[in-house]
Amino acid sequence: MIIEERVRCLEDYLHRLIKEGVFPGASFSLLDQEHSCMGFLGKAQMIPESIPVEEDTIYDLASLTKVIATTSCIMLLIERGYITLDTEICEILPLCSQRDICIRHLLTHTSGLDADIDWTNMNKEQLLHGVYNSSIKPSRFEKEVVYSDIGFILLGLIIEQLTGSFEEFVQKNLFKPLKMKETFFNPKEAYIKRCAATEFCELRNEIIRGVVHDEKAYLLGGIAGHAGLFSTIGDITNFVKMYLKDGVFEEQRILNQSTISLMASSYTPYANSERGLGWMLNRKTNIFCDAAGERTLYHTGFTGTSIIIDLDNKKGFVLLTNRVHPTRKNTKLIDLRRHIHNMAFSAIQQ
Repeated sequence: MIIEERVRCLEDYLHRLIKEGVFPGASFSLLDQEHSCMGFLGKAQMIPESIPVEEDTIYDLASLTKVIATTSCIMLLIERGYITLDTEICEILPLCSQRDICIRHLLTHTSGLDADIDWTNMNKEQLLHGVYNSSIKPSRFEKEVVYSDIGFILLGLIIEQLTGSFEEFVQKNLFKPLKMKETFFNPKEAYIKRCAATEFCELRNEIIRGVVHDEKAYLLGGIAGHAGLFSTIGDITNFVKMYLKDGVFEEQRILNQSTISLMASSYTPYANSERGLGWMLNRKTNIFCDAAGERTLYHTGFTGTSIIIDLDNKKGFVLLTNRVHPTRKNTKLIDLRRHIHNMAFSAIQQ
């Protein structure tokens, strides 16, 4: 049950954050197993003209791509027998110089790969060459969590190799059955006017709107395993509903219940950050909400997006903002997320 009075308190708080310049605008969704409540606040764009957030505003999801598209597709491929968590990536991607790295290492960020790659002065081919030949730090392999874009770029390439098209596979097997009709890579011209603006880019000499903000995803043509996805709050609400219903959406099974339990299991209890498959877990090393259970999944996107799902208490909260508009130097949201989640989950009565 969604408590209306608590929702109003949350909206008041988000309005206050907008006035304080934490982000220009936001769309949010509160969910339990049977109900959902959405809100829309502030500006989708401030400069060069002011445009309000609407119900159908489309956001650059940034790294939410990792869990919504990439992790989901990898788990579907595991369910269908294409791969296992222990499949070595070089078996699928022969251009990879890395040996001994398995699918689970990439999903849990324990591969020993660096966090990022210096993409400056690179074209697509050079970037791919750098990804395929990224070095592994033996001291980190299976010992330390290092959040790595490189690892998820490789996962996207694995999906592409196994299915023929990452974009087509995710649309057919996830977005279409979830009725996520406005979730895609590379928004078409007709959708761009509905996209929330992100950063002013000096290299492109313009406010980025309707084009992927992440530089590596941009070089890769807008379709990548680590970033590139665009969506609306309504579509992401459907995605979270499926998790709260143990993998079922409108009586159609999308993911097996055991697959969701697998993603919510801790693979790095020894490390600096407890990780499930793709997702962060709400444990001592990562407390995202004081009122959430241990089987709580969480992920953020650089542009100011986030999803938190409490599988035990059947609560979900999605926050989509464009906090990097007009500059990524605005990092005020990062330290406030736990406060927002506490307010959001207090509005959902179990």
